[in-house]
Amino acid sequence: PGINKTLSEFDFVRHYGARVKEIRRSGYRFGIEMNDIPLKEGDTLLLLVDDSFIPTWGESSVFILLSNGKDNTPIYPERKKRWLVLLLLLLMVAGATIGELPAIKEELPEGVQLDMFFFASITMVIMAWAKLFPPRQYTKFISWDILITIACALGISKAMVNSGLADEIAGFMLRISKEYGPHALLVLLFLFTNVITELITNNAAAALSFPLALSASSQLGVNPMPFFVVVCIAASASFSTPIGYQTNLIVQGIGHYKFTDFVRVGVPLNLLTFIVTILLVPLIWPF
Repeated sequence: PGINKTLSEFDFVRHYGARVKEIRRSGYRFGIEMNDIPLKEGDTLLLLVDDSFIPTWGESSVFILLSNGKDNTPIYPERKKRWLVLLLLLLMVAGATIGELPAIKEELPEGVQLDMFFFASITMVIMAWAKLFPPRQYTKFISWDILITIACALGISKAMVNSGLADEIAGFMLRISKEYGPHALLVLLFLFTNVITELITNNAAAALSFPLALSASSQLGVNPMPFFVVVCIAASASFSTPIGYQTNLIVQGIGHYKFTDFVRVGVPLNLLTFIVTILLVPLIWPF
């Protein structure tokens, strides 16, 4: 909350219980004038604190503790262990890539998947066992707001199905499509899927839209492939809101963007994607 504010404007003591004694930025040390210097991400602060500060803020996402004045516990792995980190990273990527090969998938027992989640979990366990980082470092940079948003999105998508709202929307789309043909259904499917993916998640949008696409195409007696492709593209075109996809929230947090910034830049991208998709998909995958 103190970013881009001066120490005169931002009460550091009230927020963090610490007094700023020195500010360093890009090697330059601010002296008397530091109270009038806006704080920036990456500034190095010399703080006068009590014993409660480090347990509360020392391992938070707000501050990166360089030194507590008592010990020199390293934040990053020792030089000799950094090669192990690099090796684990390469093995994780290679394992996830090999695990997606069709020949490997055919040999695996039913229900077993050697995907990125599996290898990332194994890598994390090995890193923790090898003590490459302090224990708190593994949870310090978890974006809990993103995890909560994803969990809530799954609940909302389930509620839409159980409440019958999804069926009502499907019936409305089919009534219109029967009068105006398959192209109208493509338009409606794209708009429906894209709105859902902007408000919830792309997974929920695809899960709701694929059954609609299959049912509608079978009732119209046309090839379902163009409808499936439209659903995939529309579910992936999450540009207009920060809550539509996890990486959007990450970008919003790091860049300090507003909701309106996404709308201003994302809506034109959504319109461009919509036009190109509706024009090209029927040509590449005929009805």
